[in-house]
Amino acid sequence: MAVAKDLLQNIIDNLDPEQQQKLMLMSKVYPELANPKKLECFEIIKRAEIKSFAQKTTFMTTYSQCHFFTLLLKGVIRIYQTAKDGREVSLYRIEPGDICIMSLNSLLNNKPFNASAQCETHVDAMMINQADFHRAMAISDDFRNLVLKSLTSSVSDLNETFYHTAFDRLDMRLACLMGRLFGRSNSDTIQVTHQELAQELGTTREVISRLLKQFEQQDCLILARGRITINSKSNLDWFGHL
Repeated sequence: MAVAKDLLQNIIDNLDPEQQQKLMLMSKVYPELANPKKLECFEIIKRAEIKSFAQKTTFMTTYSQCHFFTLLLKGVIRIYQTAKDGREVSLYRIEPGDICIMSLNSLLNNKPFNASAQCETHVDAMMINQADFHRAMAISDDFRNLVLKSLTSSVSDLNETFYHTAFDRLDMRLACLMGRLFGRSNSDTIQVTHQELAQELGTTREVISRLLKQFEQQDCLILARGRITINSKSNLDWFGHL
């Protein structure tokens, strides 16, 4: 066992600076994979590519085939579906440390990516090719456990999203969404359009505009072009606790 550990450490020490940085970045975001226990895992990591994508880049399109397993190192990717009438609804987001359930379905079952994915921010990602993904699943308990843990968590989150979509009133869903946005911005003002809110909730801009106008008439918020402001601390607290 000691000999194996010494051999692993020797490999780490002899990685070139780029490969060491790659391992360091991955280990910070995915600590479960920080110390590969098999030499072959190092070869998989060495072959992986770190790629950067600009904000608004289309990461995946509906019905395309997924050829890479993505470990997101920086940024946010939005996964959404589009109806025939052009309306969008957000399914979930991928942040550093997460794994995309749609990508897993595509890679494990050789099926198309049944949604669209767009970079909401600048994104840095480690891309593992399909063959290496299957190899890592076969030889690494840590890698396999990471995938299974993320899979169960994603299914739970999707069930919660479905529940709120099916049973909550749209005005309450809109209020909850804005509460999350205010929380992320840590401010009483958020930069967001009515169309973007509609895409989040799978409805039309006109419906969102009507609901926001009702909130404004109730003195909950102040509307401006591309911007929404809470007009009192008590209202900010109310949105934040939804």
